[in-house]
Amino acid sequence: MPVAIPREPISIAHVLQRLEREGLLQTVVGPTADRQVTHLSDNSQEVRAEALFVAVRGERVDGHQFIEQAVEQGAVVVVGETLPEGCAERFPATTFVQVSNSRRALGILATIFHMNPARRLRLIGITGTNGKTTTAFLVYYMLNAIGEETGLIGTICYRFGRHELPALNTTPGPIELNHLLRRMTGVPCRNCVMEVSSHALEQERVAGLPFSIAVFTNLTRDHLDYHGSFEAYLKAKKKLFDRLTFRATALYNIDDPSGPALVADTKACRISYGLREEAQLQVHIVSHSLEGLGLNIDGRFQRFPLVGRFNAYNLLAAYGVGRAMGLDPDLLLEALSQVPQIPGRFERFTFEDGTTAIVDYAHTPDALENVLRTIREVMPAGARLWCVFGCGGERDRGKRPVMGTIAERLADCVVVTSDNPRSEDPQQIFEDIRRGMRHPEAALWEVDRARAIEQVAKLCRPGDVVLVAGKGHEAYQLIGTERIPMDDRQLVREFFEHYHTPARPPSFRFL
Repeated sequence: MPVAIPREPISIAHVLQRLEREGLLQTVVGPTADRQVTHLSDNSQEVRAEALFVAVRGERVDGHQFIEQAVEQGAVVVVGETLPEGCAERFPATTFVQVSNSRRALGILATIFHMNPARRLRLIGITGTNGKTTTAFLVYYMLNAIGEETGLIGTICYRFGRHELPALNTTPGPIELNHLLRRMTGVPCRNCVMEVSSHALEQERVAGLPFSIAVFTNLTRDHLDYHGSFEAYLKAKKKLFDRLTFRATALYNIDDPSGPALVADTKACRISYGLREEAQLQVHIVSHSLEGLGLNIDGRFQRFPLVGRFNAYNLLAAYGVGRAMGLDPDLLLEALSQVPQIPGRFERFTFEDGTTAIVDYAHTPDALENVLRTIREVMPAGARLWCVFGCGGERDRGKRPVMGTIAERLADCVVVTSDNPRSEDPQQIFEDIRRGMRHPEAALWEVDRARAIEQVAKLCRPGDVVLVAGKGHEAYQLIGTERIPMDDRQLVREFFEHYHTPARPPSFRFL
């Protein structure tokens, strides 16, 4: 993780004033007069002279255990939720600042050390279980296409100007996040659209960032291994909207049961979107095929290359962002109609014999059901639907039988394989999935994901539709403690071109 280095040293007085204004400051021990710091870090190994070190309690490591090491490395100010016993006597030259929430303090301090870059951008945050990545890409592409220089922070990558960086987290930690925003202001970007995950909200990675527009897509079961309950998961997402000011706009999916609850306490202007008549922004599906959607959005008809009812919502949300910015509706729809294919999000590979393979990131019960239902609605008569999927190891076990039920009910042929088993036994994951299936013996069970995809390519008939779900854009498998290179899209190209006639050139590509 990078350290934050300001253009000029920052006084401890400034730090204390901001922490007090945020209601975080509790106790200060040690010298404060004329003290300045030259960089910020929450990693004791990266600390050097005149540093401010923030001790954060992580899932596996507690930064408070490394306070002494940080001081030895050169930290002159330490911020934490608890102070070392006898710190004034043991470290008389160090200033210790006790706060009520170290994670939030780190986020606030990261904005200070990077000169509040978000204030020089229109910040657009997108949260929800499914659709975050697609909606963020749609907004990014739409705004850039009409001349609004926009940066992107999301699951697939981080982009601004001509720069593209690999994404390690959907939402980076606060120091890296503010560093990215600072770089965007130098492009210069006028806007930044970013995915805001529930982990990021719970861990205060976006603390202190003034979002101008926040979008809610939907809420279904996910990350319960981390949050513990659906209610806690919803509460984490709600933070994004609760912290909006009256100058901001909250766009929410009124068709989702959680939509109204998430925006109930926001100070922002609320705009609903959806298929229902009550929605302030409405979409009507006019036509739907494997080639794309014909939609009536806000009273205007337009064709789009994206497939599926769920993408009608994503397109409407992106359009809503543009309307909240006061941009021309016709320009917005024209830009969205030209959107390129998004990596690993219902990414289609077609072949001359009529076979279609679709790679999608669907790794939750709701996402898997949506994608399978969508394919069912548009697939050719007489074709078979194949579903290749798995469930992640060391994650929510409760969704495994549910996904097994969905795959068996909606697909003609089911192939269960590995999807990031991590250090869990793949056979145990298979057993959990089997519990949700009435006829597990009818499915193909193959631990090796590459071999599973190859077998489907060999067994499927011309005209069949194959969904390879779960990994999407990810080009690796997490097996044990190793990160093994593996890309579903590459495997689909290789095996399907071998067993079927060569693929047609794509009608559009990702830019």
